[in-house]
Amino acid sequence: MPDSVHLKPDLPSVLSRYRDVLDLALKDTVSDRHVFLYDMLRYCMGWSDADGTPLETEKGKGVRPSLCLFTCDALGGDIEKALPAAVSLELIHNFSLIHDEIQDSDEIRHHRPTLWNIWGVPKALFAGNVMRVLADRSMSTMLSDDPKLLSASSSIVSEACLEMIEGQYMDISFEGGNSITVDQYMKMISHKTGALLRSSVHIGAIIASKDGRDADIFREIGVKLGFMFQIRDDILGIWGETTSTGKPVGSDIRRKKNTLPIVHARETQTQTYKKEISELYSLESLEDHHVDRLLDILDVTKASHYCQDMVENYALEVSKDIQNIRFSKNSRRDFRELVSFLVDRSF
Repeated sequence: MPDSVHLKPDLPSVLSRYRDVLDLALKDTVSDRHVFLYDMLRYCMGWSDADGTPLETEKGKGVRPSLCLFTCDALGGDIEKALPAAVSLELIHNFSLIHDEIQDSDEIRHHRPTLWNIWGVPKALFAGNVMRVLADRSMSTMLSDDPKLLSASSSIVSEACLEMIEGQYMDISFEGGNSITVDQYMKMISHKTGALLRSSVHIGAIIASKDGRDADIFREIGVKLGFMFQIRDDILGIWGETTSTGKPVGSDIRRKKNTLPIVHARETQTQTYKKEISELYSLESLEDHHVDRLLDILDVTKASHYCQDMVENYALEVSKDIQNIRFSKNSRRDFRELVSFLVDRSF
């Protein structure tokens, strides 16, 4: 993939509108030091290559900080007040990715080698920890004439980070398990993925509006967006195209991850299929024919349809929720565009 790639062409306007202001604020937070450790952070953020040379390359979607700023903006708030929280959320997300890549032995993200793959696990862990501290520092710069607002926003971010880490631990504990239920899996992703997404829209609403009702509605919307995002990720982790996801087709199966399609297949199929899935997942490594067999089983269980139906049902609930929000001009349309993107995204 060319180094000049910066944004995917089909990103909704909500995820591209705030990119310049977010990039500037993120660089102000991360790039003001010149020791080697910060070169690693700049590489992680997509601002430089492994040698520290600045470049424009593919970056993450920026869903969490964009949602924070958009929610604030859509309710008539000042996005400058929400910017420190948005930066903090993005840094926490990247901190989690650095550690998650180590946890899952992921060698590639966004078509580039991951941090630990280049510099080793110990240095990558340090880089992730520094990213987390920088997130706290960003929150400390939030300006407001309301001390309660500052306290509430900081508490939401801290609690979300704690829930996310708890979810990551639950995810690890599920590895190798044969009796995980769909309900247990949904609880895990509500923490691992849902916590930061929920807090993104919740903080944006709190900063913009003195109406606690709007903030409560957005908090619930964030819960549903988190489920949508992770379940769609689970679909892409098995059936996504390498050119779009940057990962091999069937990558989650090859890593023997208990994602929703596998959990669903185990919970709904006959004992014969359950036993076969367990036997395949107990192998030291999976060859291509093993992956193909698991894909056949998932096809029999209609796992892809089951997961996509869940995504679409959550999208319908979100569409109903936003009917009760007093949006600023065109923001309702923009939110619907974002929801449609999350339903069908391919990366």
